[in-house]
Amino acid sequence: MDNQNIDAIHHSEERYSSLTLIAYSLEQRDNIKEILKKEISPSNESIYISESEVDEILEITVEFHDDYDKKSGVIFNRILDCLNIKECS
Repeated sequence: MDNQNIDAIHHSEERYSSLTLIAYSLEQRDNIKEILKKEISPSNESIYISESEVDEILEITVEFHDDYDKKSGVIFNRILDCLNIKECS
């Protein structure tokens, strides 16, 4: 599974927005976590990060629950750029 790229899935409706990143290797997992530390301020209470793992596949979801000003788009784009992800489902 190490040769698979990180998958990115975006979902939004009204003031909710989420980006799910799917890692297939330990290197991808570490890379995602490092970038999220840099791009998301720990003081931002409107952002929730959750992780789930099935077998060796890790899913990390970044959620904005009250994104009235649509700030998630800027943050999601920076995360995708840092991870060199060109396409998001």
